[in-house]
Amino acid sequence: MVDSINTNSVTANRARTAGATTAQDTGAASAPTTQEPAASIEVRLSDEIRSSESATFDEAKVQQMKQAIEDGSFPLDSRRIAENFAALEQLI
Repeated sequence: MVDSINTNSVTANRARTAGATTAQDTGAASAPTTQEPAASIEVRLSDEIRSSESATFDEAKVQQMKQAIEDGSFPLDSRRIAENFAALEQLI
């Protein structure tokens, strides 16, 4: 499927940009441009996210898991792993 492109607006934008560049390069006086302030966005974090920010890192537990994986004694559920990979593949 191909979307059409409005070439008139592209050409007009190029002309405006070229004109502004030429006026600045030649030192000609141009009308001041006013820019409106960008809209502000307020973000509020949920209590769950706030509590996870203060979560502690258990170095001993990580080392135990790492050692169990290296030893081959860490319990892995191959079916669950495969299901998760399949779900990820569907997202792609």
